[in-house]
Amino acid sequence: MSFLSSLTSKKRIRTALKRLGQEASAENYITVAREHVVAGNLQDILRVCSEGLVLHMGNVELMRIAERARQLQLDSRINTLRKDLALSPRPALWRELCDVLLECGRLNRAEETAEQWWKQSGGGEATYYRARARASLFSNSCKAADGKAAWEFALTAVREMPGDTRPLEVQYDVANSVGAWADSRKVLACILEISPGHPQHEQRFRDASQRAHDSKSLLAGLAEAEATGHLVDSTDAGISQSSTSVRPLLKRLGNDPDVKAVVFQKGGTALVQGLHGGTADRTARAIRDVGMATRAGARRIGLGRSLEISVEGDFGSLQIALGATGAAACWNQTYMKPEHSEALHCIAGSAGMNPEGGV
Repeated sequence: MSFLSSLTSKKRIRTALKRLGQEASAENYITVAREHVVAGNLQDILRVCSEGLVLHMGNVELMRIAERARQLQLDSRINTLRKDLALSPRPALWRELCDVLLECGRLNRAEETAEQWWKQSGGGEATYYRARARASLFSNSCKAADGKAAWEFALTAVREMPGDTRPLEVQYDVANSVGAWADSRKVLACILEISPGHPQHEQRFRDASQRAHDSKSLLAGLAEAEATGHLVDSTDAGISQSSTSVRPLLKRLGNDPDVKAVVFQKGGTALVQGLHGGTADRTARAIRDVGMATRAGARRIGLGRSLEISVEGDFGSLQIALGATGAAACWNQTYMKPEHSEALHCIAGSAGMNPEGGV
């Protein structure tokens, strides 16, 4: 940015900040954040968006700007790490690069990076990151091959990293997600031998022990997950945690006169705006079934992960966003507005997701 442009940008930022000081509205926070975008001040963008979201929780535009800034920040760090690794490869840099790629959702690249690390120097930690990347791919794709590979990489890492619970935790995540409670219990017993008295692991061990009589074998659980496109532990547990931030967005969408219904569905639980009683229940179940069927169908023909479903007809328009948080749907009487689409992806947890392998 030239000196004159920088000076003009700073003046606009000061003007926007004065307006924000007079009225702390969402629009004024968005204006300040956008001025920082023009100036390229990533830290300031995140700070302003964070402050604005405290007052205006669930504001879609602030969330979108913040997510984009975080992605740019992570992209910059990835480039720096790659340059540093080319100059002086060492475990700390490999580790951080794998962590950042996993945080960005670039799972294939994370596994490729861990494989490069393993080929260069070997070691259990590189194998552990290969396991983590595959486990994350499995949670997205529900492909049995990904789950099996994650389990086997983690098993190798357990042998290479005695006394480290991290690869065991990957095994627990895979087994728990497909209802292999007996395997979960065995893994948790090993974790508790290394880390006795850990409250979270002790609670998990008790839960797995209570459910062990209904346990599937690991292979059967993986096969069922691939067939149904559904993981056992991706159900009601997270709805109460996510509903705090989801409800304001649902209400805001539902207040639009063009919107007939808005649904957030996760596992067997749903939040519905605009419909009531049996109609709300039937609609939520239909959203769940359509999402599961679409994901399963996309996997079978090799399209990767489905992120969005759009349908139009005499009834209006329906869009379903499929994300990490759950599935969110909006039924409009006319066409789907861009801001409604952005809100759905924020609710579903797919805003800013890397489209690697997605459709």
